[in-house]
Amino acid sequence: MAQSGTRNGVAEKIPASDLPQPVKVQRVRHTKIFINNEWHTSISGRTFPTRNPATGDIICEVQEADKEDVDKAVAAAKAAKEHGSAWRRMEPSRRGRLLQRLADLVERDRLLLA
Repeated sequence: MAQSGTRNGVAEKIPASDLPQPVKVQRVRHTKIFINNEWHTSISGRTFPTRNPATGDIICEVQEADKEDVDKAVAAAKAAKEHGSAWRRMEPSRRGRLLQRLADLVERDRLLLA
């Protein structure tokens, strides 16, 4: 099946093979809250379902962060920027490589993250 599109005001057919294909949901490995380079269960222990927007099916249950979890994450972020912290003592080039690696992983998994 093909859809119609326009280019410069002229209708054209778009081959079905050129349309975006659904992303197959992969096994979800991480459902906890990531704070200070560690995975944590929420303080309340509550979770909520994450659904596939195309089908409404539940993909997994993830930890629900509350105020206490956010406060814990903010405290960890503040500690990371303090003088003498591991992040501040790290060579700037190494910090840059870590941030670049994060960007590469986000780019690699962009369809899954979307």
